[in-house]
Amino acid sequence: MPVSKIAHHPELTREQAQELFRKHFEGKYKVEDFRGPYRDFIVVKNPFVGVAVKLEQTGKETKFVYSGQARRLWAGLLSAGGIGMLIRNKLTTEIKQYIQTAPEFK
Repeated sequence: MPVSKIAHHPELTREQAQELFRKHFEGKYKVEDFRGPYRDFIVVKNPFVGVAVKLEQTGKETKFVYSGQARRLWAGLLSAGGIGMLIRNKLTTEIKQYIQTAPEFK
Protein backbone atom coordinates (compact mmCIF):
# COMPACT_ATOMS: atom_id res chain seq x y z
CA MET A 1 0.00 0.00 0.00
CA PRO A 2 1.47 3.36 -1.02
CA VAL A 3 2.45 5.96 1.55
CA SER A 4 3.08 9.64 0.76
CA LYS A 5 4.71 11.85 3.37
CA ILE A 6 3.86 15.54 3.30
CA ALA A 7 5.09 18.53 5.27
CA HIS A 8 4.21 18.10 8.93
CA HIS A 9 0.74 19.57 9.53
CA PRO A 10 -0.33 18.44 13.01
CA GLU A 11 -3.41 20.67 12.77
CA LEU A 12 -4.74 18.85 9.68
CA THR A 13 -7.73 16.65 10.51
CA ARG A 14 -9.17 13.79 8.54
CA GLU A 15 -12.27 15.89 7.83
CA GLN A 16 -10.16 18.75 6.48
CA ALA A 17 -8.14 16.37 4.32
CA GLN A 18 -11.33 14.81 2.97
CA GLU A 19 -12.69 18.26 2.11
CA LEU A 20 -9.46 19.18 0.28
CA PHE A 21 -9.72 15.99 -1.78
CA ARG A 22 -13.41 16.68 -2.43
CA LYS A 23 -12.69 20.18 -3.74
CA HIS A 24 -9.79 19.02 -5.90
CA PHE A 25 -11.65 16.13 -7.54
CA GLU A 26 -15.07 17.83 -7.70
CA GLY A 27 -16.84 17.08 -10.96
CA LYS A 28 -14.47 14.22 -11.75
CA TYR A 29 -14.77 11.79 -8.83
CA LYS A 30 -16.82 11.46 -5.66
CA VAL A 31 -15.17 11.59 -2.24
CA GLU A 32 -17.10 9.68 0.41
CA ASP A 33 -16.68 8.47 3.97
CA PHE A 34 -15.12 5.03 4.17
CA ARG A 35 -16.85 2.45 6.31
CA GLY A 36 -14.21 0.52 8.14
CA PRO A 37 -11.38 0.99 10.59
CA TYR A 38 -8.40 1.24 8.25
CA ARG A 39 -9.17 4.24 6.02
CA ASP A 40 -10.82 7.63 6.51
CA PHE A 41 -12.42 8.26 3.11
CA ILE A 42 -12.50 6.96 -0.44
CA VAL A 43 -12.14 8.66 -3.82
CA VAL A 44 -14.64 6.90 -6.08
CA LYS A 45 -14.52 6.77 -9.87
CA ASN A 46 -17.22 4.09 -10.21
CA PRO A 47 -18.33 0.94 -8.30
CA PHE A 48 -15.27 -0.92 -9.57
CA VAL A 49 -12.62 1.76 -9.06
CA GLY A 50 -11.79 3.68 -5.91
CA VAL A 51 -8.85 4.64 -3.74
CA ALA A 52 -9.26 4.52 0.03
CA VAL A 53 -7.20 7.12 1.93
CA LYS A 54 -6.11 7.52 5.55
CA LEU A 55 -4.43 10.55 7.09
CA GLU A 56 -1.84 9.46 9.65
CA GLN A 57 -0.31 11.86 12.15
CA THR A 58 2.63 11.10 14.42
CA GLY A 59 4.68 13.40 16.62
CA LYS A 60 6.85 14.68 13.79
CA GLU A 61 5.24 13.34 10.64
CA THR A 62 2.13 13.71 8.51
CA LYS A 63 1.41 11.18 5.79
CA PHE A 64 -1.30 9.66 3.66
CA VAL A 65 -1.72 5.90 3.31
CA TYR A 66 -3.88 4.81 0.38
CA SER A 67 -4.79 1.77 -1.66
CA GLY A 68 -6.90 0.95 -4.68
CA GLN A 69 -10.20 -0.76 -3.91
CA ALA A 70 -13.55 -1.47 -5.44
CA ARG A 71 -16.21 0.66 -3.76
CA ARG A 72 -18.76 -2.14 -3.54
CA LEU A 73 -18.14 -5.72 -2.41
CA TRP A 74 -19.83 -7.22 -5.47
CA ALA A 75 -17.68 -5.05 -7.74
CA GLY A 76 -14.55 -6.15 -5.92
CA LEU A 77 -15.45 -9.78 -6.41
CA LEU A 78 -16.10 -9.24 -10.11
CA SER A 79 -12.89 -7.26 -10.67
CA ALA A 80 -10.56 -9.36 -8.52
CA GLY A 81 -7.20 -10.19 -9.98
CA GLY A 82 -4.86 -8.49 -12.39
CA ILE A 83 -7.45 -6.63 -14.45
CA GLY A 84 -8.93 -4.98 -11.37
CA MET A 85 -5.49 -3.89 -10.21
CA LEU A 86 -4.65 -2.37 -13.59
CA ILE A 87 -7.90 -0.39 -13.61
CA ARG A 88 -7.29 0.99 -10.10
CA ASN A 89 -3.62 1.86 -10.70
CA LYS A 90 -4.48 4.91 -12.82
CA LEU A 91 -6.59 6.45 -10.06
CA THR A 92 -3.99 5.54 -7.44
CA THR A 93 -1.39 7.40 -9.52
CA GLU A 94 -3.69 10.45 -9.71
CA ILE A 95 -4.10 10.43 -5.93
CA LYS A 96 -0.32 10.21 -5.44
CA GLN A 97 0.29 13.10 -7.83
CA TYR A 98 -2.31 15.25 -6.07
CA ILE A 99 -0.75 14.59 -2.65
CA GLN A 100 2.74 15.38 -3.94
CA THR A 101 1.78 18.61 -5.72
CA ALA A 102 -1.03 20.17 -3.66
CA PRO A 103 0.09 23.46 -2.08
CA GLU A 104 -2.00 22.65 1.02
CA PHE A 105 0.28 19.70 1.75
CA LYS A 106 3.61 21.50 1.35
